[in-house]
Amino acid sequence: MEAASYPADEAASPANLAFRAREAADYFLVGLAEGGELRGYVCGTLSAHGSLTHDTMAAHDAAGWHLCVHSVCVDPAWTRRGHGKALLAAYMEHLRQLPAGKRPKKVSLLCKPHLEAFYASAGFTSNGPSPVVHGADVWTDMSLDMT
Repeated sequence: MEAASYPADEAASPANLAFRAREAADYFLVGLAEGGELRGYVCGTLSAHGSLTHDTMAAHDAAGWHLCVHSVCVDPAWTRRGHGKALLAAYMEHLRQLPAGKRPKKVSLLCKPHLEAFYASAGFTSNGPSPVVHGADVWTDMSLDMT
């Protein structure tokens, strides 16, 4: 699903996804259909730094307060049907329900410019072009204050 959602130079490797699921399980949400089939997932890692950088995206600091979202993926067979919006809303509600010590104070992500409105509809604010270079395209830095 990751490979179907991102170009090869941007997609997380299976090893990176396994790391996030194992080390940052509280920040990895899977969306399942009624029959249990995988429809999508959202995953992120924590950082103790206030901005999203290559370094903050490459590790997980369990004591961190800033959540860096890595992937928002929906099975290609289920795109453009509202599943991404529902999955992101469920993820944000999941974050709000975490115990105070695990709840992030800020959530950040990078997106392509054509997806800014999608993330803005979930409460994220655009901070302009990101200085992070990942793949061939320019990314927009977006964030949401959770305090």
